[in-house]
Order: sequence, then structure tokens, then C-alpha cells
Amino acid sequence: MSKIGGMELIVILVIALFAIGPERMPKAARTLGRAMAAFKKSMNEATSELREVSDEFKGVTDEIANAQKTMKNAFLEADEEVKKTGRDIDEKMNGKKADVAQAEATAQQPESEPEKEPQSQLAQEAAQEAVAQSADEKTDDGEQHDALAAG
Repeated sequence: MSKIGGMELIVILVIALFAIGPERMPKAARTLGRAMAAFKKSMNEATSELREVSDEFKGVTDEIANAQKTMKNAFLEADEEVKKTGRDIDEKMNGKKADVAQAEATAQQPESEPEKEPQSQLAQEAAQEAVAQSADEKTDDGEQHDALAAG
């Protein structure tokens, strides 16, 4: 709302003086003053009511924000607890898996590994003897050489 300066007020009073007349002017001024006072009073009451409602609303929003923070913290704590439990279970399961894998590895190993090497050596020697025998049986020297080279 624009403010009324001194010059505008004089113009309004002169126009009111001509429109209303000098006899009714004091009564009109009092009526206008009372109307302005009533308008200010109603505006102040409405403003104070809005402030009260705003304060109540702010209180409610603060309570909601506090409840939200509390719930968020509770969920974060619960999430951390679940993650910790999961890590503990993983560690226990990995430890048991390692124990099981080690037990399986020892169960799968032959009881005497040194016997395995001589068996493979015996197989190699037998193969060499078979090649040598087949080479002796052949009559041609070239064929014997080919048989030895193949072995």
C-alpha cells in the first residue's frame, strides 16, 4: 500500500470539504477515524492469529523433524548391526569352508605319494623296453631307426 504524503492529504481534505460540506466534515472525519482504527485492529488480530498458527505449525514440524532423525538413526544402527552380523557369518562360513577344503584335500591325497613316482618310472621303462623289442624284431636297419625315433 502506498503512503499518503502531506500534499496528497491536503488535496483529499479540500475535495472532501467541497463534497461533504463544512457542517458535516467533523462528523465524517470521526467516522473515518473510527473506521480506520477498526480496520487496524482487525488487521492486528488477524496477524497475531497467523503468527500463533505459524508457531504451532513450526512446533509440529520440529517434532516431526526430531522423530524423523530418531527413526533415521535407529535404521542406521539396525543396518550396521545387520552388516556386522553378516560379516561375522561370512567369517565363520569362510573358516569352516577352509577347514572343509583342507580336510577334503588331505582325504584326496594318496596315502603314499612316493609310490606314485616309481610307478610312472616303471611305466616309462616298460614302454622303452617294448619299443626296443619291436625294433629288434624288425630286420631292416632303417626301420629299426624309425621305430627308435618314434619311441
